[in-house]
Amino acid sequence: MWTVFLVEDEPYVRAAVRELVDWSRHGFRVIGEAGDGEGALAAILELKPDVVIADIVMPGLDGIELLRETRRAGIPSRFVMLTAMSDFDYAREALQYGAFNYLLKLSLTDDLLLETLDRIKTELREELKERAVAQLPRLRRIWAEIWGMDTSGGDTAGEEAEDWGTLSRFHLTIVTVLSGGQPAVLEPVPGGGSGSGFEAVYRFFEWGITTYFCWGRQLPETGVLHGLSRGGFAYAADAAEVHSHTIRGAWKKALYGLSEFWYGGLAASLEDRESAIHAAKALEGEVVRSFEEGQANRFRQALESLWKIKRSLASPHMEVKQTALRLAQTFAMLSGQRPDHAFVFEAISHESLLHQLLQYASGLIERPPGPDSQETDHPVVNRLISHMRKHYMENIKISDLAGLVSMNVDYVSTVFGKKTGMTPVLYLQNIRVEQAKRMLLGSKLSVSEIALQSGFTDDAYFIRVFKRLTGHTPSAYRKMNGF
Repeated sequence: MWTVFLVEDEPYVRAAVRELVDWSRHGFRVIGEAGDGEGALAAILELKPDVVIADIVMPGLDGIELLRETRRAGIPSRFVMLTAMSDFDYAREALQYGAFNYLLKLSLTDDLLLETLDRIKTELREELKERAVAQLPRLRRIWAEIWGMDTSGGDTAGEEAEDWGTLSRFHLTIVTVLSGGQPAVLEPVPGGGSGSGFEAVYRFFEWGITTYFCWGRQLPETGVLHGLSRGGFAYAADAAEVHSHTIRGAWKKALYGLSEFWYGGLAASLEDRESAIHAAKALEGEVVRSFEEGQANRFRQALESLWKIKRSLASPHMEVKQTALRLAQTFAMLSGQRPDHAFVFEAISHESLLHQLLQYASGLIERPPGPDSQETDHPVVNRLISHMRKHYMENIKISDLAGLVSMNVDYVSTVFGKKTGMTPVLYLQNIRVEQAKRMLLGSKLSVSEIALQSGFTDDAYFIRVFKRLTGHTPSAYRKMNGF
């Protein structure tokens, strides 16, 4: 609720104002009152109320001086001045200093007061929404941190001192929805009365997931949370204190809580999770190899097995989507086709993503090489390229390539150079660097591990070749791409 402070030197007038309306019913709460300006100022500096209803003419510090001192202290409380018929000059002066409105004591009714309070409430909500929208860069950073895509280098010093402004005075309820290709609709609308209890709502949409940040004066009742979304699934977690640390924890809880809906029920727990994790890594490699070799049945079996392990591990749905995106990008690269993986972001269930990924990959396996393919019009060169793509992790020598096609080394080098514009060694290095780039952006493997898995046996040599071909070191390439 929005807070109100009453200032009036006549006790019976103060009591009359206090009893005039049902404050809580209209979203307000009287948090204090004072009979003089000096006492009111001390309380206002401490309590920082949203609204101050003050008499203009009081002994000592009058209403206008109280307004001035409050503004000097940087407190934006809305002032509603109470005045008598003879005080109009004071009322006009109060408006010049930023008072929201003035009301005549003798003609004050509940309707008049509520009309002013409703206008104030509208302004306060608009300010709160603007403050919420201004947090977008901060929310994007928290999102990246949750999913391991942070570019700040892990430096979170000073987070607790971050200024969330007026938002820090509210409870925050976070609602996440698996909404697919379109943002979910949240109901009831912001400020929808006692049913919602929310004063401001901000929508964040990424990776087929809609997150609603709902700021309210109090926590919504359990029943309210059940009907918050339409066209998706919802899970809510409360962050009572608004700063990056608590928001990150609550948002992560709300996102991970969607796994039950992603898998269509709770996944079974595993006794040997470590073995399952290793098996998943091995299967991902098998998926890529079988795709490269065009083995459709083997590919399907490997991908379905990988998805079963992901389910048994209850892997967070965002991690599953990251795996699918990484595989889709690899399939496109290996096929010489332009990537088309919007389906990854739009998926709202584990099984639907598997189906879409199988369909996408099957189309690429059956499709002729695309315009980005490195194949040539020379069958011998094409055979060598195919061999390099399949065995780039192995120690391939030019003599091995020559032996593969039963030709001498010089002839192979000459023909290969004419058809590709590169030596076989440089071509192989390009394949390995492309694989390394994929792993740098799609995994959390160290540079040393990526060097080994992309066919380089020496870290220093890998870094040197990578920089020569891309203009950046592996670490710099990863950082500049937001990983």
